[in-house]
Amino acid sequence: MDSSFEYRDCPSCGQDDFKVLFESNMRPYDFNVSYDYKMERYDSQEAAEGYLVPGKEWGRHVKCKNCGLVYMNPIEQVLRTNEYYSKAKNNHAPTVRESYLRTAESQVHLIEKYAKGTRLLDIGCAQGFFLSCASKAGYAVKGVELSQDAAEYARKEFGLDVEVKPFEELEFPADHFDIVTLWQTLEHMSYPLMMLEEVHRILKPGGLVAVSTPNIEAIPAKILGKRWWDIKRLHVNQFSTTTLADILRNSGFRDVSPASYRGFVSLSILVTMLLKYLDIYKGSTALLNSGSPVGKIMDKMMLAYRSRINHCVVLGFK
Repeated sequence: MDSSFEYRDCPSCGQDDFKVLFESNMRPYDFNVSYDYKMERYDSQEAAEGYLVPGKEWGRHVKCKNCGLVYMNPIEQVLRTNEYYSKAKNNHAPTVRESYLRTAESQVHLIEKYAKGTRLLDIGCAQGFFLSCASKAGYAVKGVELSQDAAEYARKEFGLDVEVKPFEELEFPADHFDIVTLWQTLEHMSYPLMMLEEVHRILKPGGLVAVSTPNIEAIPAKILGKRWWDIKRLHVNQFSTTTLADILRNSGFRDVSPASYRGFVSLSILVTMLLKYLDIYKGSTALLNSGSPVGKIMDKMMLAYRSRINHCVVLGFK
């Protein structure tokens, strides 16, 4: 096997018994090209390119016969993917700022219903929108983020304390945090069980973990199949609510249960996604650009939705 790859047992239950759902569409030399995560412009169309359109590349997806988790196998070496994330540019932050802040406020409200204590760690905090809202709500916050660019935005824009290192290298003290959150993070992790076991260790007894990921059993994924926007090269795990709850239990958490929050997305991004599916996007860029009158209006129009439409959200306690 090429040294760029590694095979995994099931990242949740550890079994090595699976069926192949679909094969990789990547050629061997594609894995030797740096992943282009860069957003060259600040408009809504380029922002949507990153998360609301189908990925152009993906690896072989398999389904564990024991626990039902869908995951990519083989995967690229962890050090290589960490390098991708470290260099990732986040120029789309101004475009998604309003929708992400509104979503973050709803996530904070969810945390407030269940958490005791105020010391909070957000793993994969990106540009810090959730941490900023949590800080305003009275939490003592800290973030972990691999993207140097995103972490710098979080520091400059919100004055946040963000560590730019892989979480597993930080070695936080045991029984240290009251709350740990992983919003849209675990799907990227090569060994999510090990990460959650470390989260369990650093949480105080009675501490809360909140995890959300794309939901491969939600309606969009079932309808679109491989054209679902969360089938991407760097999404190496595809959870459902059931398999996400299972991996939390496997890592030692108790009282595990599904939850939901309100998400927000601008009309401009939704329209961009639709146009890309219809292959008529390029002819509409001038009209939808954030600098155009129509683009400005659509950027301000926010649509609310329940997270369960596309995501699974699960809570657990130590």
